[in-house]
Parts: sequence; C-alpha cells; structure tokens
Amino acid sequence: MSKRINATLYMESRIKWKRHEGFFTIKDPQGYLFSGGRYPTKILPQDLPEWFIYGYLYKRHGYISAKGVKHLVYRPNYAFDNHLHKDDFLYISYDTEIVPYKTELNSTGYKGYKHLVYGYMICEFVDAAEKFSDYDVQEIRREIEKKRAWYEERNANRKF
Repeated sequence: MSKRINATLYMESRIKWKRHEGFFTIKDPQGYLFSGGRYPTKILPQDLPEWFIYGYLYKRHGYISAKGVKHLVYRPNYAFDNHLHKDDFLYISYDTEIVPYKTELNSTGYKGYKHLVYGYMICEFVDAAEKFSDYDVQEIRREIEKKRAWYEERNANRKF
C-alpha cells in the first residue's frame, strides 16, 4: 500500500505545552511522523521519498522536502566568527517568490517562505534542491563560498 506524502515537512516529534510545566516533545510509540510537525500520520521515515532531507529543524529532528522548490534566499550571518553556518538561514518557498521587507527595527525580514533551515543543513538542502527541483543554486553557492572564505580568513590563526 502506497502512503500519501503530501506535506513538505515531517517531524519525529511534536511540541506540546502543558500549563505550569512548559513545553515538551511527544514522539509516537510506533515511530510514525508528524506532518507539519503537528499532525499524527501513519508515515514512517522509511516511507519518505529520497528527496526528503533529514536534519535538525524547528528545535527537533525531522525531514524536509527538497522537491518542488520554487525560490530560495540565503542569509549569511557575519556577526559571529566562531562557527561557519550556525546562525545563517536559508528561506524556502515551494510556490511563491520570497520578498524582502524592512522591519520596524530597520532590519530585513522576508515574506512568502514556507520553511527555513539553518546551520549545516543549508549546504545539504541546496545540493538536494538542485538535484530534485532543478533549481539554479549558483548564486547561493557563491554566497556560501564567500561566507566560507570569510570564516577561514577570520580563523586562520585560531586554535580550537
């Protein structure tokens, strides 16, 4: 029997809030995933197609689709030089263009994205989007390489 894979995000757990106790995560005892991080399914990780990338998303582990990507925006963070991509973001849209706007604090925000990945998942997702969505990632790769060069220059003499 074929499973219906309709969502672009499946999480291993969902977040639950309990009054006076705070937030905690819930996993399905059979290992079923949560569609969109909320809704229980009968989908197991092995049921997902190869274009789902596993990683740490939204404070939990889960799978995000690299198929059907229509627009990506990469925002590197040059404020910290003690890690490469930890504070960088990749905005993902499956249907509309991602549009920048100025926030009240005069920084740049984005509208039109569905998901956001950060850290080491950025490079992995860019590779998968190129493979499974035929998305032109050359501009993003240039920005990633620019960030890598900046990081290596800033850390050339640092001993970790």
